[in-house]
Amino acid sequence: MKDAATGIVVSAAVLVPFWFFFSLPGRPHALLSVGSMIFQLFGVAIPEEVYFRGFLQQRLGNTLKSVLTVSLLFSFMHLPQFIFYGDRYSLLTFFPSLVMGLLYWRTSNVLPSVIFHFCSNIVFLGVYDIL
Repeated sequence: MKDAATGIVVSAAVLVPFWFFFSLPGRPHALLSVGSMIFQLFGVAIPEEVYFRGFLQQRLGNTLKSVLTVSLLFSFMHLPQFIFYGDRYSLLTFFPSLVMGLLYWRTSNVLPSVIFHFCSNIVFLGVYDIL
């Protein structure tokens, strides 16, 4: 329960300012469908966090160095979105990945990083539709 609360608090602390920054007048936000949200949770956030944090970061020693290494690898995984689709925002995945890695480093539990990953995707995809 404490780890879930950590994920929620960190998500709010990081993502609410991001949301308000892009909530300028005349910039509406898209709301994802329930199906898209379910996919973001079970098809993206959980598998990616289990692999990148729960397996890879843990395997590398769950240290600050492993947080940086796994965040770089996580960013490289998103590189094809930039190359093939011109999605320049995919290059920014390093920064939320650092937060996810630090959450796992602190708790040794993927739940906080899954919560942050899911919330980040929901907020970003809602903002991204209009950028």
